[in-house]
Amino acid sequence: MARVLLFLFVLFLSASVSHGQVVAENYDTLSRMPSEQLMQRGRQLFEQRQGNKALACFAIVGERYQENATPEELRQRIRALNNCACVYKYFFFEYIQAYEYFTRAYDLCEQAGYDEFLPVIMVNLGDLLNDYGTSYQSATMVEHAQTLFEQCIERAVEQRNWELMTTAFFNLSNQNYTLDVEPYREILFSPHIPDSTPDLQYVRLQLQAMQALQQGHYGQARHYFRQQLPVVSARWEAERDTIATYLSIAHTYHEQDSLEQESEYLLLALARTERSQLSDQDANICKLLAQCYGRMDMPDMQQHYQMQYLEKKEQLHANRLVNIAELNYIHELKKEQERAHMLSERQRLQQLVLLAVGIVMLVVILSAVLLWRKNRELQRRNRILYDKSRQLQRAEQENQRLLKYHRSSLSDEQKAALTFRIQEILATPEEICQQDFTLAKLARRADSNTTYVSQVINECYGTGFSAVLAAARIKEACRRMSDETDHYSHITIEAIASSVGFKSRTAFINAFKREVGLTPSEYLRMATL
Repeated sequence: MARVLLFLFVLFLSASVSHGQVVAENYDTLSRMPSEQLMQRGRQLFEQRQGNKALACFAIVGERYQENATPEELRQRIRALNNCACVYKYFFFEYIQAYEYFTRAYDLCEQAGYDEFLPVIMVNLGDLLNDYGTSYQSATMVEHAQTLFEQCIERAVEQRNWELMTTAFFNLSNQNYTLDVEPYREILFSPHIPDSTPDLQYVRLQLQAMQALQQGHYGQARHYFRQQLPVVSARWEAERDTIATYLSIAHTYHEQDSLEQESEYLLLALARTERSQLSDQDANICKLLAQCYGRMDMPDMQQHYQMQYLEKKEQLHANRLVNIAELNYIHELKKEQERAHMLSERQRLQQLVLLAVGIVMLVVILSAVLLWRKNRELQRRNRILYDKSRQLQRAEQENQRLLKYHRSSLSDEQKAALTFRIQEILATPEEICQQDFTLAKLARRADSNTTYVSQVINECYGTGFSAVLAAARIKEACRRMSDETDHYSHITIEAIASSVGFKSRTAFINAFKREVGLTPSEYLRMATL
């Protein structure tokens, strides 16, 4: 065992040295490229959706010119920091890192008097704050974002930067159905704006549709929204405009309580997000679909899209964890020059490290074996004590049950019929997995009363309603975790607990361990082997 572990450790160190040499070579090659060439290369990689490589190019430029920079070098650095933030936001969904880079670029822009680029940072920072505020329901963030969009529109008009103006207005008005758009009519329909401006016709239709919507003219609003679809002309990720239009049309049907039409356009929006791989959009659309089908009294579809929402949120979280490993590449780039000089020293120390690690691992393994044996003996003793305690409890409960129901008027035939009905209901997941499922509700479903139902449960199962309900829910949870066709293997323990009726993770884990003898995580791990 020790030899195998030592061999694996040697392979790990060799791979680390080899990887370090490759990264060092990449960094050395990139660091010698001129800033303009790096920026161009980064933009190309950005358009090809190679986020980590694009970030490497922008990060190198962003860290240049720290002192005694010329005005042009400082502008280059500001643009690079802005682009780093865009990569963090649109590819890795790392809002904190994106916010840090946007604010650094914003502060440098103000210090350098780089006024023509400041609106670009404003609209990007506003988009970030708006997404964050919407996702986490922060009204303060959303208001700050709207202020930035308004300031950006004002500056863009002054600079006659019409493309930036249309982008800022789209971000300001997108899904903001209560926004007063009348003050922007004169700006958007100004004869000074060239017709070739990207998305100009789109945002003009947006303004007209918003006004119709606010006046309650839903059909007219839909007419304008539908006219947006063939005129989308954004330079990057135009699919986002199309998705926004589908959501706006769905909103008009929502306002009229036309649920089938609302679900139709929500499904179109979801299909677009999945085809375009815009994973920051699809979870919210699934949530809207679940709410829509809930109002349509279609519980199966509601549950399907609720689970889709949970899965996509979980997948987004998993993607962020994967992206952390990719982002580590950027941090390694900054360190590899120093690391390359240390490789020779590391090789001299390698044998000593291997010997020390081997000894430590051998001690750890021996200690682990001893602890394992002691733990098994302790578990055996605890099981004996536990079994004795359970026998005493069951005997006491049986005595109490006999005393409690000795005056009951239920006949044996009535008990048998009621028992069969209770068992049918407890075998129905749609019933027992509701969080508000109570003894009273079970009695109503069984056409009986709580006293008789409680009596039958105690006599049939030897325990009370709460324990029987928990056992049935745990049984359903085990089925879901073991059944790959239900797609429960990729969601969290909290989501599984909620789906079978438990109100907290702690209550679910305690009940699960009591019934199965394993924790949910241990059971799920064994089920997926």
